[in-house]
Amino acid sequence: MGFFRGPNIILDGLILYADPANIKSNEGGINMADLMGNYSDQTFTSTEMTIEGDPKIITSTGDGGNFRFLRTAGNIDWATTEWSVSAWGLRDTSTANESRMWDLMNVGNGHLRLTLDSVPDLNFRPTAGSSNNLVSGGISQTGNWYNIVITKSGTESGGDADYVMYNNGYSVASNTSAALVTDVNFNYIIIMRSPDDDQGNTVSWDGDFGPFAVYNRVLTAGEVKQNYDGLKTRFGLDIK
Repeated sequence: MGFFRGPNIILDGLILYADPANIKSNEGGINMADLMGNYSDQTFTSTEMTIEGDPKIITSTGDGGNFRFLRTAGNIDWATTEWSVSAWGLRDTSTANESRMWDLMNVGNGHLRLTLDSVPDLNFRPTAGSSNNLVSGGISQTGNWYNIVITKSGTESGGDADYVMYNNGYSVASNTSAALVTDVNFNYIIIMRSPDDDQGNTVSWDGDFGPFAVYNRVLTAGEVKQNYDGLKTRFGLDIK
């Protein structure tokens, strides 16, 4: 398939890439379509969102607005697959329920969610089970842009997996967890709003959102930094 013009980001292993600044992703409206063509997207409560700026960003008021991605070629087994997820966001409030960047979700209410809280956190909560903190670290403050990347290595669903968190291009935390990230592979990905149930009607992202990427492999520290460097000036970061 033909690709798209954009920043110098890593393409190897990239299976989902959505960017509100790319016309092929925003489709001329308030949208976040997958440029890779592997996921279909569904928009919820678009009246709560705006797309603006140059380059463009998506803004949610915190009372709605999110995108749900469904894999068109079948679900990924997130327990036995090595992966990396990258999200760009700016939160307006300090409320944890309004700072959830992305969430892998099961119809049965299982979650694997990243929260851009004062200390960013990746948490897994199986259906009808207790929460497991997989990795957390670094800082975030309201009104500032952050690129949070999570990598997961380890392919045995019955064994430990290693998680690394990057904040604006640098590793800030790592952890080995035996928590089994299962839940029937998760049915879809929600970004900007990670609700407490799969209906998408409880808690919301409050702030701005930029490019979102998923890889089916572990990015190296150098690759994470390359992706960050390719986009940082768009968000006013590291400008000398």
